[in-house]
Order: sequence, then structure tokens, then C-alpha cells
Amino acid sequence: MFTVLLCALGGGVTVAGAAGVFGAVELQRRVVLWGLPLAAAALAAWCGRGDAASRAPSLRLAGLAAVLLAFAADQSFLAVTHATRSVTFTYGAQELAGGGLARAALWALPACLVLGVAGWERALRGCVYAGWSRRLSAPGAAALSALAGTALALPAILPEGQVRDPAFVAASLAATVCRELTLVLLFARGGGLVVAGLYRGLLVFTEAFVINDWYSLYFPAANYVAEGPSFYVARAATAALALGLVAALLGRRRETGLALEGRHV
Repeated sequence: MFTVLLCALGGGVTVAGAAGVFGAVELQRRVVLWGLPLAAAALAAWCGRGDAASRAPSLRLAGLAAVLLAFAADQSFLAVTHATRSVTFTYGAQELAGGGLARAALWALPACLVLGVAGWERALRGCVYAGWSRRLSAPGAAALSALAGTALALPAILPEGQVRDPAFVAASLAATVCRELTLVLLFARGGGLVVAGLYRGLLVFTEAFVINDWYSLYFPAANYVAEGPSFYVARAATAALALGLVAALLGRRRETGLALEGRHV
């Protein structure tokens, strides 16, 4: 049931954007950025406490190292496509220009990290993944949590419910699935909820405030515009690279002290 609620939440916000319910796009951005994780946290609290999945310090250190490696790999498409001149960078929101981004980071980065842990990952991994792990194999639970995470990503990929560019949408969906599976590995093998939530929060802050695709819902300090389809191939490939690197780094680490307490799936 909880999995269905999260999927419906993501789909409902996407449909509402297409129907013009939010009016101004800035309101829709705020709803997606802050409203979705807060709603996910409220659902998780209502349906059950979820699994915090505390881990041994050694696992958390490995998980934090994996977070840094995954983030660098995931965002490496920017350097690759810049070197091949398949992307153009443009200025974004004026209020974030100059020192505006640094000032915004003082409150926005901690907020994104907290909601990454207590909202996104508490719901998707602490409840969906941990809950389904009681009934299904690990791959099955991972697939369902990735499905719910992808549904929650749709409002940002389809601004106002529109497919602005098919290549952007395809690459964004591929990257989202890879990220969701990466987050499963960070949760299950890399230190639990806090580690996974930190990675989620870092990605959200980067795309909502620092840099993101011109076609996305967000309008951060800078945008990038693809010069050809090769850009989006690179975008999906680096997300897959991040997933592969995390899987290789964390290896076959067994879950230590995992108490599967997510009971409402």
C-alpha cells in the first residue's frame, strides 16, 4: 500500500502540473523541491517508523567514500561533454548569481540533506525497500523501491506535464533508475539511511540550486543545453558508471545489524 501511495504522489503532482493547478511554475518548483519529500516523510511516519538501518562505523566510512565517488562519476558527464563541445552552459536564476548561491547554500544544502535522509530515503529505502525485503528477494525489493523513486522524480523530469525533449526525458529516466539502484546499494551495504540520504540530498541540492538541464523543472544558478544526442548518451552513461563503481566498491558487503522494520508496503 505504501509503495502505491508514493507512486500516486509522484504521478499526482505530475498530472497537477499538466493541468495548471499550480499556476506559476515557481510554485510548482517549490512543491516538488520541498513538498514531495515532506509528504513522503509524513506518509512514512503515518505508515510506520521505517528502518533506520544503523550500521557499523566501518560500513559507514565505506558508504561515505562511495557517496563521493558516485557523485563525481554521476556529474562527470559535464566535464566529458564540455571537452567534446556537445554542451553549452548558460546563466540561470539571477538571484543565485554572484554570491547568491553561496548564501543560499547556507540554508538550502542542510535542508536538502535533512530531507534526503528524513524524507526521500526514509520513505523509499527505510519503508519501501526494507518492507518488501521481508517478503521478496533483494532484487525484487530494490526494483519496487526504484519504481517508487522514479515515480517521485517524474514532476521534475516532465515540467508542467510536458515532454519538452524526448532525448532529455529518456536520459533523465535512465539516470533516475541508476540513481535509485545506487541508493539501494548505499542503504543496504554502505551504512544505511543516513549515507543514502546524504547522497540523495547532495544530488537534489546540485540540481535545484547549482546546475541542471535547461529542460528540467528547476532553474538553478546555471543551466546546460545539449548540442546533440551524444550529450544525453553521456548523461545516462555516467549515472550507470556511478552505479557500477558503488557496486564494485561496496562489493558483497553483508548487511550488519539490519532490523527490517518497514511493515507497510
